Amino acid sequence: MATHSLRRAAGALLALLALAAPAASGQTPALPGGNAQAEASPSPAAMPPPAELRPEIQRKLEDAIALRDRLAGEDNAAEFTPEDKALARRQSDLLVYVYQVELETLSEQEAASRARDEAKAREAAWSGFDQPPPYSVLLLDDLQDALDAARTKIAAFESAQVQLQRDAVRFEADARQEKAAVRLAAEAVEQARTPEDAAKAKSNQALAQLRQRVTDNRLAWSGLELTLAKTRLDASKSEATLLRRQIAKARDDSTFTPQDLAAVQERLRQSQQPLEREQQGILADHERWSKEREAAARALQQAKAGADAATPGPETDALAARLKAADAWLQTLRFRSYAVNTRGAIGRYLSDLWNQRYILVTSPAPEARRPAFDLIGQSIERLQPVLAYLAAESDLAYAEERGQAARLDKLQGGTDQVRGYEQSAAEAYRARQEAVQKLRLFVDRTERTLRRWRDEHKVQLSALGFEQRLGEFIAAAIGVAKSVWQFELFAVDDSIEIEGKAVAISRGVTFGKSVGAVLLFLLGYWLSGVFSRRFQHVLITRGGMDAPQANLFRRWLRAAVILVLLLIVLDFMSIPLTAFAFLGGALAIGVGFGTQTLLKNFISGALILFERKIKVGDIVEVDGIVGTVTDVDVRSSTVRGFDGVETMLPNSTFLENKVTNWTYTTPKLRRSVKVGVAYGSPSHRVSDILLECAGRHGLILDDPAPFVWFEDFGENSLVFGLYYWLEMHPSMSAYQIASDLRFMIEKRFAEEGVTLAFPQRDVHLDSVRPLQIEMVPRRT
Repeated sequence: MATHSLRRAAGALLALLALAAPAASGQTPALPGGNAQAEASPSPAAMPPPAELRPEIQRKLEDAIALRDRLAGEDNAAEFTPEDKALARRQSDLLVYVYQVELETLSEQEAASRARDEAKAREAAWSGFDQPPPYSVLLLDDLQDALDAARTKIAAFESAQVQLQRDAVRFEADARQEKAAVRLAAEAVEQARTPEDAAKAKSNQALAQLRQRVTDNRLAWSGLELTLAKTRLDASKSEATLLRRQIAKARDDSTFTPQDLAAVQERLRQSQQPLEREQQGILADHERWSKEREAAARALQQAKAGADAATPGPETDALAARLKAADAWLQTLRFRSYAVNTRGAIGRYLSDLWNQRYILVTSPAPEARRPAFDLIGQSIERLQPVLAYLAAESDLAYAEERGQAARLDKLQGGTDQVRGYEQSAAEAYRARQEAVQKLRLFVDRTERTLRRWRDEHKVQLSALGFEQRLGEFIAAAIGVAKSVWQFELFAVDDSIEIEGKAVAISRGVTFGKSVGAVLLFLLGYWLSGVFSRRFQHVLITRGGMDAPQANLFRRWLRAAVILVLLLIVLDFMSIPLTAFAFLGGALAIGVGFGTQTLLKNFISGALILFERKIKVGDIVEVDGIVGTVTDVDVRSSTVRGFDGVETMLPNSTFLENKVTNWTYTTPKLRRSVKVGVAYGSPSHRVSDILLECAGRHGLILDDPAPFVWFEDFGENSLVFGLYYWLEMHPSMSAYQIASDLRFMIEKRFAEEGVTLAFPQRDVHLDSVRPLQIEMVPRRT
């Protein structure tokens, strides 16, 4: 199959080269063995059997060979001009090649048809295995490998069909263009006037006809290839269908015996021996090339010392190429050694994985199967980085091989010795690329095998009953819980004294230890709260201590108990105090570098929380901000203003600045509205109107009752103050209530004829002196 693909690629390349021939026009009589009409074969759906096509293609091949032989003679093929004769020979070679490829494709089509028919017959005739059940799991593995190979072939043949269909469309377009070129060449022959023009036109026409034959047969060849790909695809599909049936049959009644496991382990053990021999050969080659490199480097250094550095001679170039080849081979040998070691390590690891698979298949206990399943999944994850590394290494090796090939192509003027060393370097890069691909294939196959094991177990789980599924779920949950519980968060160094000597040890702090410590601490914390509250009650009832003082003693006592509890918990959980030593250092460094503010706010927040003089929901005024406290955190507190804007204030602000808590002891708050009326207004009536407006507003409290003060005789007005009480809460807006009162007061004053005051000024004229009057002309 690979040889056929290379042949097809080479044929396509030659066909493309045929298109590069310059177009010509003109007409001559048809060539012997030629055909002015299209020789394209029918579409794949109507393709005749190979036995019918072979005689016709064989006849055309013989005509093409005769044409090629005639063009090879110096005095033959007089219909071509000397300039076109070389192009005609080139086209005849292509024509012969295409016919030969068509015959080979017909032979492959016959073989593929037989294989397809046999595959369909096997699929139809298969009714079961020859041996009775149960079937070995190794047989199931072999069938799975065969199915994977069949799927790969199906994908390849489907991709080939798509590409061949695209090529057929392109070849058909090329054939139409060549037909048009033949027609133009015929018209040129008819329009020729002189014998010289007629000869040239006929030569161009003959060349165009020859190119048309090549293009038409290239289209016919693509049709044969498409039919061949479809036949092979049908055969692979039949093979895959049979394998699926066999896999389903074997899976329903499969077994994994200790003998099967022993056979696999023996096979893996024996696979290590060739790797050991290969590694020994690599070591020997590495030693030989190391000596070669040392000799080349020493000789190159001596040559450079005795030669002109500006104009190195041929000897220097040869030694540099020799050193380069040695480096290339050493690099290749190092990777080959890595590849052999990797394959050996994976092979040895597979031995344990086969044991895990045996447990996965045969063990009835879910708690035993779950660790085996997890280990297989972890192995798949470990192989992913290896595959990614090998993909990158493959790209690098290919780039180096391609670069060395380009250097070989451009090598001019070099000696045979230089070319030999450069060729050796190219072989080294090629060997490295082969080693990379070999290891990549091995790792990929191993990874796909492990995935198949995992998928098989998932299929088995899907077929279990409810109780078995529940057991698997419980086992999975226990496994996850154990892995989480034993997860190591960090490790700390500690020292213990053994026989008078300090011995350094490492203690791991796991998630389980941490959770246990937290739970014990929370339990002790709760008990400390109960004990401290009981102690506070005893101090008040029996000791006669004041409640605030008893509360202070309770807090200090609880803090001491919590500190002792923390030390006890850490010692009980075997967590050394050195695990938290870095906190002290970090704290000291943080203070040294400016964390005073953070610590200050932290302590201030603790004081605010403990004193509870500022609580969530209080309306406060601090640092020019008035609003409701929405959150008190350890570092900052949040105040939402009456305009809806939230401001985060450092906790130290509440301790360092003057703070007004409007709702500290009571939510009742007194507000006022100032009103100025004109002189002469009835003052008692004004007071009654103001009280009436306050009484009509539903949010103003009746207790304490609002009152009015006649506050001042202003410059322009009589000043009254309406004082009233509100019960403040976060949704209350004192500004809105004051605005409502002003609207109500303005309306009632208008109804009662009370005039609101406004600024007034008296203007006095000095009449002692006469007024000066000037006439100013009008400006135009």
